[in-house]
Amino acid sequence: MSFDLSAIDPLRAGRIAPEAAPARTAGDGAFADALKAQTDRVDAIPASPPKEVMDEVLAAQRAIEDMHARGRTLHFEMDSGRVKILLQDLDGNVLKQIPGTKALEISTGRAVE
Repeated sequence: MSFDLSAIDPLRAGRIAPEAAPARTAGDGAFADALKAQTDRVDAIPASPPKEVMDEVLAAQRAIEDMHARGRTLHFEMDSGRVKILLQDLDGNVLKQIPGTKALEISTGRAVE
């Protein structure tokens, strides 16, 4: 599994405007009123992620760019139902396998050894 976070445009969220709701006409009748009662719920996917989510995605993108500048990439793969996390050079050579527990420690902000 790999993700291309370098393709994310941080300014895109600011350019996307929510779609306007279709205009309703008065006196549509009981059927239209019944439909209106069902469609007034707000459970749709938003036009863009919340700012907090975009901030986290952009932080991940910066971390990936920093690793790439150092000549390293992370590769995730499934092996017998378990996730393997591999630190590789840019040619795909495995430099180190990172245990899942260590990855969780790093994700909580602990120092990298």
